[in-house]
Amino acid sequence: MGRSVRSELFQADEVCIVHAIQRCVRKAFLAGRDDRTGIDYSFRREWIRRRMEALASVFGIDVLTYAIMS
Repeated sequence: MGRSVRSELFQADEVCIVHAIQRCVRKAFLAGRDDRTGIDYSFRREWIRRRMEALASVFGIDVLTYAIMS
């Protein structure tokens, strides 16, 4: 079964709140220190925050809250 079309899920004239999540899989480290390799990826937290801010301004959305976890 295919996914629903976004135009059918969200009405253009209505304000809505959407809860969106993204996960990393296969033991990939998004942020924080990888104990196995010793590489520190904490610099990505600020990069992700800035990218979310830029994309929110382009798409005209307000980010109410977010969490970037290790």
